[in-house]
Amino acid sequence: MFKSLLTKAGILLTIFSSGASAEPQVWLAKDNQRQFVLMGSIHVGSDALYPLPDAFNRYWPQADGLILEANIQKQFSMPAIDEAYFTRKLLPPSDIRTLRDLAAQLKLSSFSLLESPPWLTAMHLQMAQSLKFGLTPDKGIDQVVFNRAQKENLPIFELEGIEAQFRLLSSLPDHGLNLLQTTLNEWPLLEEEMTCLLTAWQQGNNAVLTELSQQVALSEETEQHLLIQRNYNWAKQLTISPQYQKGTFLVVVGAYHMMGEEGLPALLQKQGFTVQQINSAQPASCQSGIAKKTSGHRP
Repeated sequence: MFKSLLTKAGILLTIFSSGASAEPQVWLAKDNQRQFVLMGSIHVGSDALYPLPDAFNRYWPQADGLILEANIQKQFSMPAIDEAYFTRKLLPPSDIRTLRDLAAQLKLSSFSLLESPPWLTAMHLQMAQSLKFGLTPDKGIDQVVFNRAQKENLPIFELEGIEAQFRLLSSLPDHGLNLLQTTLNEWPLLEEEMTCLLTAWQQGNNAVLTELSQQVALSEETEQHLLIQRNYNWAKQLTISPQYQKGTFLVVVGAYHMMGEEGLPALLQKQGFTVQQINSAQPASCQSGIAKKTSGHRP
């Protein structure tokens, strides 16, 4: 469950649904002994997201393993959280009013949200938004490829695990307050942008996704914590870990981990892999309202 926020802009990814076959970008990173087939994931979804791209599926029969952020079926009990870190203690009064209003719209208990740490409150809001649009975790790409790998006895590897993701979130310097405030402040714009976001993701249009993600005002510290540092760690694991030294591996992680000069494909290229996108993006047929409103300014 924790991985649903662990992208640069989980609040963007959780509202994607689809009316046609999805075609996210797929990359191939290889050297003389091994190759990684990388695809960005949406952590919640619907039947309309499938089938997955041929560029990904054709490597499945020869794969030696599936690599995910976490083994999503491992059991994990969340430890008690200090009351001092609850949302009601950290969120400013004006934002608490916004939170209560949003909770009422989504038919959530504002009491429960306020009695959780900010990062968990943000997670609950995003999951409620996903359900509102008919998206569920069991139809998320991670879950679907995990189920297929289990059924076909394909080995499953994890880059960090659920417990590590909990530690990551709980160790945010502000206990996820920036993440929650971003969720609250960007909520109306994100709902307006759903169609454009969907079109860009379906068409694998990195330029539009990047433009949209840059308007999500996560602090630099939060972005480093949740995205950049993890990308570097994952690239290092794929490069030097003994279990990945030979063979073909399918890699499925949050879509925003694939983007930009510090995205996973770019970092693997810096590690000496030959990297290429193996399917084609189409021009997105929409323009970001967020971009138009901000005129390219990033907070």
